[in-house]
Order: sequence, then C-alpha cells, then structure tokens
Amino acid sequence: MKKKWLSLLLVFAMVLSLTACGNNGSETAANETEAPTNEAEQEPAAQEEAEAPAAEEAAPASDGDTIKIGVLCYLSSTRSATLGFFQIGWEAAAAEINAAGGIDGKNVEFLLYDPQGDAAQVSQRLTEAKNDGCVAALFTSGDDLAPTAAEWAEENKFPVILQSNTSTEVTLKHFSEYCYNVGPNAWAFAKMLALSAVGEEGKKNFVFCGTDGAATIDAENLLILEGQKLDPDFECLASYRVSTSDSEFSNIISQIATTAPDMVLQQGGGPTFVSFAQQGLMFGLFDVSDVYNDFVVDTSTNSGLAETGEYPYGSTKGMFLLNFWDESKMDDTIKNFCDLYMENEICASSGYVAPADAGLSCYRGVKAIALGIQACLDAGTDYTDPQVLTEAIGGISWEDSTGEHHFRELDNQLTFDYYYGVSCEEGSEAYNGNPVATDIITYSSDDLLPTEQEMKDYAEKLGVTGRF
Repeated sequence: MKKKWLSLLLVFAMVLSLTACGNNGSETAANETEAPTNEAEQEPAAQEEAEAPAAEEAAPASDGDTIKIGVLCYLSSTRSATLGFFQIGWEAAAAEINAAGGIDGKNVEFLLYDPQGDAAQVSQRLTEAKNDGCVAALFTSGDDLAPTAAEWAEENKFPVILQSNTSTEVTLKHFSEYCYNVGPNAWAFAKMLALSAVGEEGKKNFVFCGTDGAATIDAENLLILEGQKLDPDFECLASYRVSTSDSEFSNIISQIATTAPDMVLQQGGGPTFVSFAQQGLMFGLFDVSDVYNDFVVDTSTNSGLAETGEYPYGSTKGMFLLNFWDESKMDDTIKNFCDLYMENEICASSGYVAPADAGLSCYRGVKAIALGIQACLDAGTDYTDPQVLTEAIGGISWEDSTGEHHFRELDNQLTFDYYYGVSCEEGSEAYNGNPVATDIITYSSDDLLPTEQEMKDYAEKLGVTGRF
C-alpha cells in the first residue's frame, strides 16, 4: 500500500504558480519569483487594505485550471530573511509532481499570506485563504502562532498543515482533527535528548536558554520529564528566556558559563542561535558545557557562523532531519528532493549550500496535501470539500529513506526518522564550512513520539480535560 501511494504521487503533477499575498494582496508571478527580502526592502501595505474584512462568501475552491494551496509564512519582520529555506521546500514538491504529469489535470497555485508574527492576524489570513478558493493551507509561521491556526482549523472545519515544531499546545490543548503536523515534534525532540544525553552520555543537569514559543517551552519541560525517567536526579539548574529579536544577552551567557552545567538546552529561531553562539564563544561557554538544540546542521542558521569562523564545532549536539552530506543514506526520492532544492533559483541567488530541515518539512506538507487530493480522485470523492479532503489526508502514507510516513490518529503527527549527532567541521568543506554530523544515531517515530498513556498523563498534569 505504501508503494502504491508513492507511485500514485509520481503519476500526477503541479505546474508551480506562486502568488505572494501580503497584507495588501500584492502578487508575484511564478516565473518572476525572487529571493526573499528583509522587512526594510518590502513595500508597506495600505492600512485600509490590511484591515479589510474577508469576503462574505468564499470563492469556489480551486476554480478554473488551478488547485490553490494557501501558505502562511513570514513576508515581513526579521524572520522573512529565512523565507527562502521554507519556500524552496514547497516549490520542490511542486516541481517533483510537475515532472510526472498532473493532478486532476490542473496546475497548483500557492497563495502566500503574511500574519506578520501576530496571532490576531492568523485567523484573518487563514480566512482569506479559504475565501480565495484554497483547498488547504500550509502553515509555516512558527510554533508560537500554531495554536491559533489549530483553533481556526477546528472552528472552520478546514484542513491546515502545520510545518512548525509541534507542541502540546496543539496536540493536547488545542487539538483539531482538521489540523495535521509535519514538523518535528517537541516531545520527540525531548525524548531523543533524554535517551542520548542522559541515558547514553550520563548528563546530570542542564540550563535552558531560549525563546517563549510553545515548542521551546515543551522542550524544557519534557526534557525534565523524560530525563528523570532515566535518572531521577536529573535537574534543570536555571531557565533563561530571550526574545526572538534579542541579539545581546551576554549577561545570560556569562551566568550560564559560570554555572557550567553538564548541558545547555538552546531553543529558538535562527537569529537567536547565531547570537548565542557568538557570545558563547566570547565567554568560553563551549569550553565548559555542551549545547543541545535542533539546529545542529541546518544551514539556514549556520551559514553566517561558518563563514566567520564562529560556529562551535564539536560542542553542539542534537537533532536534524536529513543527512544532506551523505548520498549513501538516501534513496532516489530524497536525492531528487535535494537536487530540486539546490537547483532552485532562490537557492542559487541566495548562495545556499545545502537543503534545510525546514524546507524538507514544507516539502512533506505539500506532498501530504497532494496525496490526499489523489486519494479523493481515486475514490471518486470531491477534494474541494474540506471535510472530504481532511479525511483523505489523514489516511495517506508513503515511504522513503527518511522513514515511513503517515499521520498518527492519536495526534495527527506525521511519522519520520529523527537523527541525533555531533556537529563536525571535518567533511564540511563541500558546504562552505557548514557543519555536518558524526556519530549519528537514527531514531524512528516509534522510538520517540509519545504513547497515548503518556499523553493522557501529561494532559492531566496540564489540567487539560476532554482530550481523551
């Protein structure tokens, strides 16, 4: 059955047409797609247009010759600098499907919407996507806004695919049958660190330094939970919260270095890790503590550090989703993804040196939507009906060298392999010094994702009733 779905995927295609819809609804044609710009380079939206209410009646889903997929992403704010790493992922999925021939004889059109980092605007942007005729939405705007997207999906009975790190805010507090998760799971990340750092390496304590996102909070709390299952004396010595826009927190770094914990759990967006690494080197943090995070080899974060010689090779450990430097670990499907990613115009113009984990997650998200549409076509059902497509997405599956993929009924989490390793400079020459990883341990979803009983117990601890 898994092979059947994979073969079905390769039988249809999408011709990519990108429409960038910011606050002012401006559009960019597919053949004129440019590398993402910083906030200062973007035209300000007209206030009256930014606040315009959604149309009272939704447009017919995927009318005409296109199938529309809405994408909520950062088109403004400091986070827009990383848009390209995400965008190439969904474009790679479209290019792969396009090479095989068609999906219901139609092209796919991505409509981009910017919630501007504001939870209050998430619902508005998703409503616009629905009213503009999109059949589903891909949400890439961060775990801090993801709970709002899940609430909207439940209220509107409309399929939303979350790419950001999955938190218990989504799987427990705001769970929706209409919301699916293709990004890394915070619980799986915490359990992986506990098994590796506490179980295998004997770490006794840690200090947390990161942002206030839902998944980052989970990473801290669940590392304590999972670590104490292996060593009841495992403890958190201190917790420091920083803003995603903070570039100077040297006082925090100096305190952590003085504390000299066995490990530092660093969590947050790319710019936060860059500042953390630079200031950590200044205060000798990496001489006394190892740092664990989920950005070990992701070039979307590390390129600048590698170029300036500031990446702390050997001292950073943790999770990644793709061994992009080792083709012997890839099958043809993942090799093709890497090729499509690196051949993308945005990749070439921006100087990217390897596929990013975020891009792989976006690729998987679009692939899941496409397989859901194909399942509807095979069954003779209407994929423009949100209820029908949602149920179809829940039943899809495929397999490649990064694991077996399906959505768990328990929490709508996509399954895939997680990799743990130590950052390494040796072998990174082909990637402009961006680190690769050594001593890799592969964990399956069965190894890491929480069981129903674990989720029930944690829901009770959080005071969440009615989830099970």
